[in-house]
Amino acid sequence: MQIRAEGRTGAPWWTPRWWAQDARWLALAAPGLVFAGHLLYGAMLPKTALTLAFLAALLLGACLATPNLRRELGRSRDLGLPTALFGAVILVGLWSMTPLVPGGPHPVWGYVGISPGAATLDKSQTLLELIKLLGLGCLFGVGLAAGGSDERARLTVNTCLALGAALALWSFLTFAGGRLGPGDNRLGGTFAAPNTAATLFAVLLVLAIGAGVSRARSAPSRARLSSVAPFAGSGLVFAVCLLATASRGGFVAAATGLLAFAALHVFSGRTKLSRASFAAASALVISALLLAFTGEELIARMLGKGWELETRDDVFDAHWEAFKGAPWIGQGLGSFDTLNRLLLDAGNASDIWNVRAAHNVYLSWLEQAGVLGAFPMFATVGAVLILSARNAFRRTRMTAILFALISASVVVLAHGVTDFALETYSMAAFWSLLLGLQFRSAQGSSRR
Repeated sequence: MQIRAEGRTGAPWWTPRWWAQDARWLALAAPGLVFAGHLLYGAMLPKTALTLAFLAALLLGACLATPNLRRELGRSRDLGLPTALFGAVILVGLWSMTPLVPGGPHPVWGYVGISPGAATLDKSQTLLELIKLLGLGCLFGVGLAAGGSDERARLTVNTCLALGAALALWSFLTFAGGRLGPGDNRLGGTFAAPNTAATLFAVLLVLAIGAGVSRARSAPSRARLSSVAPFAGSGLVFAVCLLATASRGGFVAAATGLLAFAALHVFSGRTKLSRASFAAASALVISALLLAFTGEELIARMLGKGWELETRDDVFDAHWEAFKGAPWIGQGLGSFDTLNRLLLDAGNASDIWNVRAAHNVYLSWLEQAGVLGAFPMFATVGAVLILSARNAFRRTRMTAILFALISASVVVLAHGVTDFALETYSMAAFWSLLLGLQFRSAQGSSRR
């Protein structure tokens, strides 16, 4: 995570003048905003989430007010499809707050005697979620601005890694130095949720490997080891913290992301299969050693009877039935808690009465937004990833970092099948920033 003092000013990197050059301040402000949300318990509380969304809008406004950033945003290509799809998500969310929906308003409004009704169970929560979605859209735009320059994009990734390493060290020291009770043997970080922390550290691990590979390629042979050392060190910290979360889904998602990173290199022709095989074998050996020395809890959960498949099945079955009850427009964005209470009965009360998420982000979107809202949301992410990958294959520079950014999205999507990290607002904000960064960086830059 070296920050090299390059630029036309000749000023050292720790001075305001250096950060002002080429709008480098954005590479510090954007990750700083997201990691502030991580520190505040993931910005889960409505006031914190709204504050983060508001600050994201102000940051995007600052980008638009900066001439060179505004010009770079204007040169962004292929934004039409993702923008239209995301706009459709917002429109469907607004539509769900009216009674003029397929099947009519939800019966609960008639039961409580409130007219006019709506498709959503909770209008205020749906409005809150729509505002939060707009905040994520602003962070995507900030990512676009950060990715307009290769140097700024690298600096943004390095800043994320530096802040992530500090957060990881603090989380691990707090975890190792605390009193561990029967239920406190997993690292939860500032989220107090081990699975969410696992998603963050898995994403940072993939980014550290990508940034390290990129630095190794550009550094002189004599200085290669010292140049890569910060990335290797931070990657080791992220790997240890990931294992300390003892998250089975997080471990599998991290492995999936690393495989995607290797596959992108092979298919793009940047790496020969023999080298990729050697790198994969080395990663497996290192992972096995880490598991042997620090992964006792993860191994116990992997091999033990703690998978809780029956409980997860009960949660999935109950909320799948809720989706089938309103397949087109859904039960309303942000309505999970209210809906979960309505689904309680004698057969499932012991399993679902205290859950706060469906443990499957795809099911969660389907039941809350219906097919009409979930499909454009999934398509938005898909369009961003496909266009980013297509443009990344055409680039000759920044490829390792771009492949790492795409692979980080694979981590998030893979872990979303079994857990709820994206229900944590600061994690969704972090991913939105990375999506915008990879989308614009893949299109190239006039500067290094």
